[in-house]
Amino acid sequence: MANDLIVKDNRLIEAKYSLNKTQIKFIAFMASRIDKDDMDFFTYEMKLNTMLEVLEIERKNWKWLGRQLKELQTKLIAIQDNDEVMEYVALISYFKINTKGDTVEYRFDKAMKPFLLQLQNNFTKLSLEKILNFDSSYTIRLYEILEQRAALLKKYKNEKLINFEIELDELKEMLVGEYNPKTDKIEIKKSYSLYGSFKQKVLEVAYAELKEKGDYYFEYEPIKTGRKITSIMFTIMTNKEKIKTDFKEKKKKNLLNGKEKQVALEQIRRIISRSKGIREPLKYEQALFTKYLKGDLNYDKDLQQIKDHLDREELTNMMKQYKGIEEIEKQEIKLEAYKSRVEKFKDNLKKDKVTKLYTPDTAKETAE
Repeated sequence: MANDLIVKDNRLIEAKYSLNKTQIKFIAFMASRIDKDDMDFFTYEMKLNTMLEVLEIERKNWKWLGRQLKELQTKLIAIQDNDEVMEYVALISYFKINTKGDTVEYRFDKAMKPFLLQLQNNFTKLSLEKILNFDSSYTIRLYEILEQRAALLKKYKNEKLINFEIELDELKEMLVGEYNPKTDKIEIKKSYSLYGSFKQKVLEVAYAELKEKGDYYFEYEPIKTGRKITSIMFTIMTNKEKIKTDFKEKKKKNLLNGKEKQVALEQIRRIISRSKGIREPLKYEQALFTKYLKGDLNYDKDLQQIKDHLDREELTNMMKQYKGIEEIEKQEIKLEAYKSRVEKFKDNLKKDKVTKLYTPDTAKETAE
């Protein structure tokens, strides 16, 4: 991917709107084309076939893409809508699909500038590749929310940030809410009004996909006020299995394409040059390369030193990459220890009678 990074203002991540999978991926692709030094939005042009390929749309369905973009032009994003402030923005102001020239042109609405351009703080970095890999728009939105919270956790190293609570009505508005100009309100479709339906169609879908594909996923617990579910408590979870898989894949790729491969090829050349009477040199070379991939190739002393240096360098880079994840794991351990102490304290309170003691001053204040 030419430019995988997307940088969004946190207000846009927390905004209330509803887009389908194609629309949200199109916006993500548009945002990934923005350069950090851009002072204004450009009108971008790209090959129609490339865009259709990115969005996994067949060429014959290009008009369907056009309808999705027309709908995007009418969508309003609620940044704020409360008793004190109403703030709405439009996403795109222009697009053009030209099948004869095989091009697509598009431009963000100027109202989006504060949320995508020249961001100095309160922003979150997202991966276009990961967004395009998700199958549900709900997964993408919750991926953004988790990345935002995980970034705060890394920055402030505060164990309280592992858990965060969102009011159920607010969460519904964020994920499935849509502004209705007739009622001048953000409305939730009836199919999501009951918690059971929202859980099944939104939360469980995102949970399953993030657990399979995300660097983070979430556990969640409904919080009740009386008999009514009023909020959701989320817990950020590090997807350790995916990290292990990614590490193995990256290592394999480095073996096939990196500097280590060059060292191995030099060692294989030396071994062959020292060997006498090889009947099938090509098969012998292939066998040595297979040993390299398995980690069983023996190196000359000078080449072993180079290999060791590359291994240390790679390990250092990987540790830097996952340092934030290690911090999260440490905080999770601390949090579990804290919860254990709290439960023990509660048990002791039940067993022991507690007497409240007052100093003369506090007793006087209490009487007053």
